[in-house]
Amino acid sequence: MADAAKAAQAAKEKLARTKVYMANMFKGGVIVAVENGEQAKIAEKLGARGVEVVAPVPKAPALEFNTTVTADPSIVREVLGAVVLPVVGRIRYGHVIEAQVMKACGVNAIDEHEGTTNASDEVVPKADDTLPYFAGVADLKEALCAISAGASLIRTQFKEKEENPKVEVTVGILNKIYGEIAALKTKTEAELKAIAKDGRCGVALVEQIKRLQRLPVPLFADGGIVLPTDVAMVMDLKADGAIVSQVVFQVPDPARRVRSMVMAAAHFRNPAILLQFVEDT
Repeated sequence: MADAAKAAQAAKEKLARTKVYMANMFKGGVIVAVENGEQAKIAEKLGARGVEVVAPVPKAPALEFNTTVTADPSIVREVLGAVVLPVVGRIRYGHVIEAQVMKACGVNAIDEHEGTTNASDEVVPKADDTLPYFAGVADLKEALCAISAGASLIRTQFKEKEENPKVEVTVGILNKIYGEIAALKTKTEAELKAIAKDGRCGVALVEQIKRLQRLPVPLFADGGIVLPTDVAMVMDLKADGAIVSQVVFQVPDPARRVRSMVMAAAHFRNPAILLQFVEDT
């Protein structure tokens, strides 16, 4: 029995590592939110690391924040057929059935997205799922909970549900998370155990983050990312990548805007090169 338990635990840990490895393929670039196959083709052609299929937003105002709902499965299949990029399916927080539908469609990852239409107060069980899941957080405590629950990629969370996502909120969350991680360096063993208890995770995870001075899974910026300078700023704040809002497809030249944001992720440390793409928008 002891050997069987050890084998089961080893298999679970291997699955978790595999899913994080899959999520790591998004690092260093942008995931573009898209509403159809044509938008997905633009994102793929211009160098996005992946696309996330979302429900359409109203055309005006340009930055209006739609309630978070899952895209129609026919659109998800359309996007899957249009590109070879990894495709992320967005589901409502806690919606187990929507997760099953996205898996049946054949997506490569699932973003359990908070919004104005959450389906449950409990997260979708994901630790034993073969697909990597994204989870939104606002601080280190929530990141610990999400990683412990099986999330393979963490993104910043927009909590002010009645307003448009703003990049300053995203920046604030990144700063808060990294500030809390930096503070772990001076924590005692007892304090680390208390943080782990509060975050509903094992102390080994907290100790790992203390040692790495970063999360053990990718951390992406999400919320109000609509300009190349937004992408460059969050990358400079140690985000591993950014999720670009679908409202970029409402500008006069969407391809130019997407290209500039992809290049901003690659060249955020070089102001001279970045300037070219800022001017290009």
